[in-house]
Formats: sequence, structure tokens, C-alpha cells
Amino acid sequence: MDLSGFLLACNRYHFKTQYSTLTKLLSMKKVALFAGLIALGAVPVVAQSTINFNAKGLIVISDADLAASALVDGKLLTDNTAKDQLTSIKFPIERGKGIGSALISNSVFGNSKTIAVPVNGGLAYVLENKLRPADGVTQYKDAAAEFPAGEKLYVVDIMNLAAPKAKFGFSVGKNPTSIDINKNELIISTRDAGKELVFIEAAPDGKPARFLNLPAALDTTSKITDLTWHPSGDFIAFTLDNSNEVGIYKVIREAGKLKNVELLGKPIKVGADPSMGKFSTDGKHYFVLDSKAKQGGASEPGEIHVVDFSMDGSAEHKVVSKAAVGVNTGSFATSPDGSLLVAVNAGKSGSPWSEAGAGTGASLTLYKVGADGALAKVADYPFEGIYPRGVVFDKDGSNLAVSVFEYLEFGAGTGGVEFYSVTKGDTPALKKQGAKVSVGKGAHTVRIVP
Repeated sequence: MDLSGFLLACNRYHFKTQYSTLTKLLSMKKVALFAGLIALGAVPVVAQSTINFNAKGLIVISDADLAASALVDGKLLTDNTAKDQLTSIKFPIERGKGIGSALISNSVFGNSKTIAVPVNGGLAYVLENKLRPADGVTQYKDAAAEFPAGEKLYVVDIMNLAAPKAKFGFSVGKNPTSIDINKNELIISTRDAGKELVFIEAAPDGKPARFLNLPAALDTTSKITDLTWHPSGDFIAFTLDNSNEVGIYKVIREAGKLKNVELLGKPIKVGADPSMGKFSTDGKHYFVLDSKAKQGGASEPGEIHVVDFSMDGSAEHKVVSKAAVGVNTGSFATSPDGSLLVAVNAGKSGSPWSEAGAGTGASLTLYKVGADGALAKVADYPFEGIYPRGVVFDKDGSNLAVSVFEYLEFGAGTGGVEFYSVTKGDTPALKKQGAKVSVGKGAHTVRIVP
């Protein structure tokens, strides 16, 4: 090769080297730019397939006897192929594994407390608040009032979360509205005269070792719609329907066994239509949801009231603060450390599908919980799905699960469980996870198996 050829080859090599370096730099800038756009939310992120939830499992119950819109217009739109069921979800989730179901009669009319799971798992207790309508019934003027009354408590073996098994059921009273559990002690409210307050000490197999009908000591015009064990096991809070009040019982024990309950002070009025309640983690405050109207029928935002009970009966119970929630709020959950509360709002998502905006408008609302129990709103998070109702944190408060009654889908359709990651600390936040679990249509209440 002569000198001119050698110089030409060198120039070509130098150009190729520079071009390669320039290409690499441009590629790196593109990656950085793309990452920046993702961070700003300008580019959608591909959904991850994994679900993060720190617990052994979740238990979800689904009411297949009506569409969510029946709560508004009374038209059941029942899918005769769908059946009430309990679904158990085992974590960590693997494709094709760890999700099982059993046919269990249950109802969405049970005020968000129709299932109880002991801390150590093993069993699930499900209330049959309402029965499936007779064949041929397609509409009710008032579905909540006209649905046939249930009366049973069902016991389900969930030792193997991948294969739950219905064990047996027994009568506890007509129209049972709420159940809560303290260790192996169940407390149940019903609308059956003389059985308004039912206590059951459950044996290891779930059968009632002791069964007591306790004196409710209430005006006969009001019935208990919701009740909650205090974390100590020494008190039981309750909500009354017609008088729109909340009150508290002191538990009387003899040799460690529950013998009776004693009404402490007078119940106090809370809002326009109080429903579910829950004690703060430390037991000092009681949060009560006021949805302002019957299920699905609210047109204005509800409220969560913070009640301080006088546990020794020496003073009056007081509503110490309140905070606005969304429209048609079905339930709420508090984080294990007591610092956060999340309310799940159905909005107008349960409207008949012929109406504008049907299937939309649901949301989650996140709050900080102060030392005095006061709620400080952090943010609202739009939620996809019709009539989300149940919500629960995992055992360390890092994640959240929300039940969805159904989706805006024609055909057979399903219910679901959606998951959110929780950012803790001074600036808490929620972030939707990429995957969900499909469960029976009509999913409404969810409980954790820690």
C-alpha cells in the first residue's frame, strides 16, 4: 500500500471510531431521556406480573345474586351461572397456583363485616345475611329490604389456602348483620328478636363450644348493624340503625370466660347513617363511617367520625373530630402501625350502565392519622372498577388490597382484587401495582390471613 492509500485507510478508521462513539452517546441520551419521560409519567410503564402483599393469604367473599346497579334501581340482572363463593389467595402468588374457591352463601348487604378470620388463620367464618332470590325474581323495589333473610354462620377450612373447604353451617338468628372476632370469641349481631347480640366461643374445629344470646339492653326500635371488639377484648363497640347512634359494652368475665355485657353510658348520635366502625390500633379512638345513605344511594360525600368512648362510664362519649370521605364509601382500613387510614369510595360507579358515567368515579382516599385520632387527608386516587368495597392492609402496612364487585365488561364478567404499594413516612402515597386477581363476580369483603 502506498502512502496515500495508507492515509485514506487511517482517515476511514478514525471516522468509524468517531461515529461509533457518537452513536453510543446518542443512545445513552435516548435512554436517559426515556427514563426521564417515564419518571414524569409521559410514557406508560409495562405492568409487572408480580403482586406484592406481605401475608400468608387473603380471603374474599363474592355475592353473585345481583349486579352492583341493583343497589340503585333494584334490577338484579342475575347471572344464573354465577354462584356465591369464598376465594382464598395464597402468597406469594404463582401463575396457575395458590388460588382456590368454595361455594358459600353470603351477601353484600352485610355492612362490610360478614366475614371473620382469626389471627392464626385456619378457619373463616362467613355470615349468610341474605338468601338467593327465588327463581324468576328479577327486580325488587327495595333490594336491601326485600331480599329473603338469611340466618346461618358458615365455617370454612382455609388451612390450605389453595383449596378452601366448606365445613358446616348453623343458625345464629335471622338477618345477621355483622361479625367480629377476638381470638376464638365471635360476636354477632342479628335482627332476630332476643338474638340481637350473639356470643360464640369457638372450638378449634369452628363448632360453638359455648353459645350465648346476650341482653342488648337497647330500645326495641333500633337494631345493631355493626359491632367491633376492642383490641383488649374487654369492650365491644356497636352501631344502631334507626337512631343513628354508636355505643359501647363492657365485657363481664368470670374465670376468664365471657359471662355477660354491660352497657357503658348512653349511645351518642353520629352522622346521618353510620355503619361500620373500627378502633385505632392503640384502642384509644373509634372511627365510624357515615355514608349518608343506604348502599349505593348516596349523592353527597360521606364522613368518618372519630369517637372517644368513656371506658369507665364516668363521662359522656364524644365525637372529637370528623373528616370528609368520598361518595358511597363502603369501608375503610387502618395500617398496622395506626399512622394511615384508607377509605374506598364507590362513587357513582354502581349506576345502571345506561346512565352516563356508569362504571366510573370510584376512588381511594388516603389519610394520615394523628395521635389524637384526627384524620388529615393526603390525596384521592382514581380507581378503575365498579363498586369497590373491601379494603385491607398487609401485615406490615407496605401494601393494600381492594375488592371490586365487577368491571364494566359485557359477557360473564368477574369480580377482582386490586393491589397498591404504600409509601410510608411524612409524605405517604399509594401506587397501583401492575397485576390483579380475578375472583367471583360480586366481590365485596376481604380479610387478611397474616
